[in-house]
Amino acid sequence: MRPEFPLHIKGILLFLFIPLVLFLFLRHPFGVSTSFIAAIAVMIGHRFAARPFFLNNRNKRCFWCGRTIRSRSQLEVKSGEAILLEACDTPCLGRLERFFDFCFRYRSILRAGIFIPLLWYIITTWLTSAGVLNFPSDWNRFIFQFFIAVTVVTISLAYKTGKENDTLAFPFPIHNLFLLGARNTLLVFRFVGLWWIAAGIYFLYTVL
Repeated sequence: MRPEFPLHIKGILLFLFIPLVLFLFLRHPFGVSTSFIAAIAVMIGHRFAARPFFLNNRNKRCFWCGRTIRSRSQLEVKSGEAILLEACDTPCLGRLERFFDFCFRYRSILRAGIFIPLLWYIITTWLTSAGVLNFPSDWNRFIFQFFIAVTVVTISLAYKTGKENDTLAFPFPIHNLFLLGARNTLLVFRFVGLWWIAAGIYFLYTVL
């Protein structure tokens, strides 16, 4: 086994906790309240595993593509604190700089596109399950999936419009991007997002 394989495998295993959280949020296998509590517990616990993994290994591979064998350069990114990352000299370094610049420049819009649907979904689903509110679950799921999908697909396609510069910051938890490599994470989000968008359009077609 090549020495970088355990690093990649650990990253993949840690990334799988993200779809687990989505499954708990969307499918409620243990009922709404228990599933939501479990999802939140997984999210909190995941940070305590994923962030140390990121901090301990961030100098061992390219943050963008995840490769370990190319020559790399360092860049500093502010994400709660100043963090040194490594990226392949070409073309990963430039792409990573444009990605960080795009996300930080439009951070308010991107945060709204992710966190407003998330909070709406959690609050309305909880209130509906408690009998306080009567909001259709299929519409609730549509709002959650469609608007988050539009946001992440936009990021995955439009980040190239960012600028390459030396002052970089990232407005979201940065350790999650390292698990697969930022490029691969964006590809996963793009394909899942396109699937959610297609499902949302089909849902609207069937109900309107």
